[in-house]
Amino acid sequence: MTTATTVAAWPLALLDTLAAAGVDAPALLREAGLEGEALAADPGGRVPVAAMSLLWAAAERLSGDPAVGLRVGARAQPMHLRILGLLVQTAPTLDRVLDLVVRFQALISTSVTVTRVHRPGAVGLAIQARPGAPVHPCALDAFVAAHVRHLRRLAPGVRITGVDLCRSAPGDPGPWRAAFGEVVRFGRERDVIWHRAEGLRDPLPLGDAALCRQHETLAEQALAELDRAPPLIQTLRGLLRVRPDAPPSLAELARAVNLSERSLRRRLSEAGSGYRKLIEEQRAEQAAVWLRQEKLPVAEVARRLGFSDASNFGKAFKRWYGMAPDHFRRS
Repeated sequence: MTTATTVAAWPLALLDTLAAAGVDAPALLREAGLEGEALAADPGGRVPVAAMSLLWAAAERLSGDPAVGLRVGARAQPMHLRILGLLVQTAPTLDRVLDLVVRFQALISTSVTVTRVHRPGAVGLAIQARPGAPVHPCALDAFVAAHVRHLRRLAPGVRITGVDLCRSAPGDPGPWRAAFGEVVRFGRERDVIWHRAEGLRDPLPLGDAALCRQHETLAEQALAELDRAPPLIQTLRGLLRVRPDAPPSLAELARAVNLSERSLRRRLSEAGSGYRKLIEEQRAEQAAVWLRQEKLPVAEVARRLGFSDASNFGKAFKRWYGMAPDHFRRS
């Protein structure tokens, strides 16, 4: 199985934060099996997520601060996110920022996936740990805190309408409320940052579409470098898009990519995916296109996607996007 990794600049942000608080950085590194000189010499390198989880656990224990992830996120600079930080800095709109985070999250960590989700009046970034990836709760706190801080700096008027966290409610929720406001909720089914939909497409004062495209080219190159193996998932999704209302079977997909069914199942499992998940993702994507871009009736979309009736389609759509199809079309 492919080892999940995090960009080396991220543990540097953690070490900087704790050093400023007087915590013994060498002790942290020893517990995680990392070398500070190696991290500093190559901040664009990669660190195993398992080592990062050990580092977070040691940081929380040695600092005595369960909110240490929030401190790191508040202190992190755009370049701690490397090329993704440059993209966020130059994106022309907040809506574009969200798209870029979804697309290039793997450059920060391959232990999670980030997807866009919707509910009435809000657009969310849902963060999901990959199967078998040891993601520490403080790591998620840091990611959410850094995202919220950077957005507020880019657009002081941006409104975060909700922060849902899987972690249990801490004994003192004060630091989380200070970071996110009263909209933070604990013990949720998934980690989601909710943004008010209104204004997401307004131009940002310092946005630069041309410069953002240049950085995007660099990010695409970095992403390709990160995974030298053929982009299997992207290839399969392309094949599924060709036949949205009659998706190919697993056997057909396997033949198309010159693999046995057994090998394809294994490769998909290693990537944290599967045939059914790909089909579900494609149905959700195609439903949005047919509803919003092609303005098809809900019943027709349900029929094309193979649902027995519009009611069952509506239930599935609400699971995908958090709202009914008609509300989604109008949002």
